[in-house]
Amino acid sequence: MSFPLVSNKRIKTSIDAIIASNRLPHAVIIEGDVGTGKRTLARYLAKVAVCGEKNPPCDSCRNCHLANALTHPDIETVSPEEKKANITKGQIEALRTTAYHSAHTAKRRVFIVHDAHTMNPASQNLLLKVLEEPPSDVLFILITTSASLLLETIVSRCIVFSLFAPSFEESLQYLTSACNIPSDEAAALLKEENNNIGKALLRQQDEGDSQGRAVAHDFFDAIEKASPLSAMLYTVPLEKDRNETMKFAEEMSEILIAKIKNTGHLPETAREFIKMYDALCQLTPTLYTNINLSLFFTSLASKMSEAKNK
Repeated sequence: MSFPLVSNKRIKTSIDAIIASNRLPHAVIIEGDVGTGKRTLARYLAKVAVCGEKNPPCDSCRNCHLANALTHPDIETVSPEEKKANITKGQIEALRTTAYHSAHTAKRRVFIVHDAHTMNPASQNLLLKVLEEPPSDVLFILITTSASLLLETIVSRCIVFSLFAPSFEESLQYLTSACNIPSDEAAALLKEENNNIGKALLRQQDEGDSQGRAVAHDFFDAIEKASPLSAMLYTVPLEKDRNETMKFAEEMSEILIAKIKNTGHLPETAREFIKMYDALCQLTPTLYTNINLSLFFTSLASKMSEAKNK
């Protein structure tokens, strides 16, 4: 099976070398923006780990077939439980216990942790304990928007693969040839999403239904300009639409994570965005309750403004 991502040639070279040497690391972090292929790369690495042939992944053996069907007993995934914003301490405790069990059919067990940045410090420290003395036959794959959102002690024990959107030409070629999207439409989608293939495909599927995401950008700009009242006015159309409000929260999370990554060399500014992100994470779980959406937006505007002004 060929490398599954468009571009990202350095990562392909690194992974090819790992496969050739037959020395898989015990832990990997895959970081990148939404739509850059983090989950695709994680599934590829998991298949490399469980494949029983000499040049993995062969895509022909039973282990590869099970991995492709997402039913391999030695590939387990961990992600925030339904209606919860964070991976819980109990989930990590269960992962740690299972990690020391023998594999069922493959030579390794694989644990893919989605949205690893949603683990609180206590959960991350629990995971750290198994990363410090990992079983020899286990591969941990942590997926996150940014490794900077994880404890430095965890990052230091992992190989980090940073994914980026391909060039416009590479992305256009993929959308037109692999996805059969007309060239003009593909070009327009890519310009909207900065060459991000995953986001372009999501936008195509969700065209005309992105009000919440658009409002998130207007809301954030208003907060940046120290105008929380204006921010709240932008959200009025969403106050009776919980689904669009969820999209608003998802987009706001992406905006803040990108800001945190881009201001790493400015600690004070980074701390400001981190506080905003924390406020969002505290309030997002309430969207799964019967909270009044006007109250949600009012609380978010207040907490983000407070973080901005401190």
